[in-house]
Amino acid sequence: MEKHNNMRLLMVPLMLVLFISTLDQTVVAASLSSIGKALGDANQVTWVTTAYLITSAVTTLIFGKLGDSIGRKLMLQVSLSIFLMGSLLCGLSGNMWLLIASRAFQGIGGGGLATLCMAVVGDLVPPLERSRYQGLIGLVPSVALVAGPFLGGFITDQLSWHWIFFINLPIGIVALAFIASALHLEKRQLSGKIDIWGALVISIATATLLLNLSLGGSRWTWASGQSIGLFATAAVMLAAFILIERQVKSPITPLTFFKSNIFTISTIQFFLVSATMFVFMLFTPMYFQMLRGYSASRAGATVIPLMIGVIVASASLGEFITRTGRYKILPIFASALIAISAVMMGMLGSHTNVWYVVVALFISGLGQGAMIQTVTVAGQNAVPFQHIGAATGALNFFKSLGGSFSSVIFAAILANATDNSQLPAHLAHGFSVTFLWVLPLMAISFILAIFMKEKPLSEEMVKIAAGEAEAPEY
Repeated sequence: MEKHNNMRLLMVPLMLVLFISTLDQTVVAASLSSIGKALGDANQVTWVTTAYLITSAVTTLIFGKLGDSIGRKLMLQVSLSIFLMGSLLCGLSGNMWLLIASRAFQGIGGGGLATLCMAVVGDLVPPLERSRYQGLIGLVPSVALVAGPFLGGFITDQLSWHWIFFINLPIGIVALAFIASALHLEKRQLSGKIDIWGALVISIATATLLLNLSLGGSRWTWASGQSIGLFATAAVMLAAFILIERQVKSPITPLTFFKSNIFTISTIQFFLVSATMFVFMLFTPMYFQMLRGYSASRAGATVIPLMIGVIVASASLGEFITRTGRYKILPIFASALIAISAVMMGMLGSHTNVWYVVVALFISGLGQGAMIQTVTVAGQNAVPFQHIGAATGALNFFKSLGGSFSSVIFAAILANATDNSQLPAHLAHGFSVTFLWVLPLMAISFILAIFMKEKPLSEEMVKIAAGEAEAPEY
């Protein structure tokens, strides 16, 4: 009885940590317009999201492995401390580039929190009870995803955008105190090397490529020395990453996985669906703020139907996949749904009924939830069971990259389509073009889904798809 009471007590700080780390992926969505105006640099504001996604994508893999090696309690404390320091720096930032750098630092800590929280539950709870506790704690990210845009907008309206970062501090400090005093785990000794070099070079490759895609064609021409130099740096770093991953014993992304048609297509589709999700999540609130004059909280509330659609589809399709053992048709169907939603959003005007947007976003959410659930199961099922954790880490890595790239590329599309004009007609045209650019991504996804092979689910994957078991940590 005492053990169960202690576990319930520990669930509170773990759920708080998971809530604020997930929240910070979406909480800025409705506040980007306000942040851009306040700091006088609206053109680079999407980097506030992108910087967090890049660093958190890499440290998700590294901190998970460090937790396995030197202790999950220590790494959870380190991750949370970095996250809270980054939150403080974000809230104190007085210019755009300082805020972006602070968000990148915050992402270093944020990346490890979700993985480490779930792993700690696995350490504390016997296998027979694990799914119940992990199911409970797994609800937290869903709540945070739905609440994030609205909560960010509400805080911005009532206080200021600085407080969407400051709010993490009291919650995180309470969680940190609980973890320090009440969490007791077995001490571990360092075993094996962590692929730090692989993480470093892929971070440089991603950041330089994104920087060039963001500034090329505006701050400098594509044929300029800056543009060519950044492209060359990205190419060299990518080549170095591939070389490193072939040599190290514990690669951050095992390249052997990509010999599988199913796994390769799953990673690409995860990249594409994440990219489209961030397009809808970031640019819908911007549309309502810039063109319709909505407050940040009202604008943030408009993307709630998207998140509800994601949760509904993700929750319901696990049973379908388990019962039928079939999943190939789902990414085809999901790509079509997202494409339909993109066409609907591409028809937005200055006075489009808000219910039209609600329906379009819900349809998009259903497609994205279906795609996320399916490619996760397909990608995990494509590798031997003992490597499912590493496969999950690689899939989530590509998911974060998709969000990073779409934030930058679609911001450039919007800027070019409006010619940086704030006139209503130009803005309406710009948002229409931006949403319609989702169509080529879904065309690629649709074609890939047709060519994806279908492998029967293993017994372990049937349980994971049904929610009766968790994938191993990575």
